[in-house]
Amino acid sequence: MVEVVAPKIADISSIKGVSALLALPMLCVAYFLQTGAAISWSDSIWFGLGEGLPPEAELRRLIAIFVLKSVWASFFGVVGYAVLTMVHIHVDFPVIQLTSVVLIAFALFGIFCSELFDQLKLIAPFWFYGLVVWGVFLSSMKEQLNAERRRIEEGKNR
Repeated sequence: MVEVVAPKIADISSIKGVSALLALPMLCVAYFLQTGAAISWSDSIWFGLGEGLPPEAELRRLIAIFVLKSVWASFFGVVGYAVLTMVHIHVDFPVIQLTSVVLIAFALFGIFCSELFDQLKLIAPFWFYGLVVWGVFLSSMKEQLNAERRRIEEGKNR
């Protein structure tokens, strides 16, 4: 499963490889841009950039916050992907295709219609580009997941 989520650079030869490489990092950056450079809960900041700190200390804090938020976002991205793959493999419903279409459609909606709907301005624009990548990634994984489904079904029939 780790190879699917984080491929080696040498494996990138197509849009599938590029989307697999960029899916989690784009999720991390989008989450960071949406939530800001502070770790907080219920409007209470637990760890953030402090005023009056030397620039080096602020940089260390910024990097620490980015890493912690990236781990958090990656965890939920991997869990979400795992749930989608399990549903796709074990339920006879094209959940991966449907999710891919909805993600790409919402991304295009956000990219091209944000001037028409003020509500879309509440979402950091980078999310929409990340959703395109996730949609392509899920679409490209469909064949691999279908092969896994067939392998499981053949194992049950033996």
